[in-house]
Amino acid sequence: MVIDTNNINSSGGANRSRSSAPVVAAPSNKTQSAPAAKTEPSNKDNVVLSSEAQNLVRLQTKISNLPDVNMDRVAAIKQAIAEGRFEINPERIAENMLNQDELLG
Repeated sequence: MVIDTNNINSSGGANRSRSSAPVVAAPSNKTQSAPAAKTEPSNKDNVVLSSEAQNLVRLQTKISNLPDVNMDRVAAIKQAIAEGRFEINPERIAENMLNQDELLG
């Protein structure tokens, strides 16, 4: 079976006619009596990361090991709320919201 992809993006959609030509494998130049020799690459590829890239990998590992929620901070805020000493600063909240909006742009 042969699939014609020449007109795949035309306005009429995919070409619905199929070619009846058989698919034929290309003849091999190898003879059956000769064993296939294993070829190994003579040069090995090496990758060397810069010191900056190595630092980024270390930082990424540290960040991925951190918990999603700072439970010590949550406990401190809960304690401050329970004791009535937690203060809300609306100006700071508004400023941070505007900064976040600028980042998302």
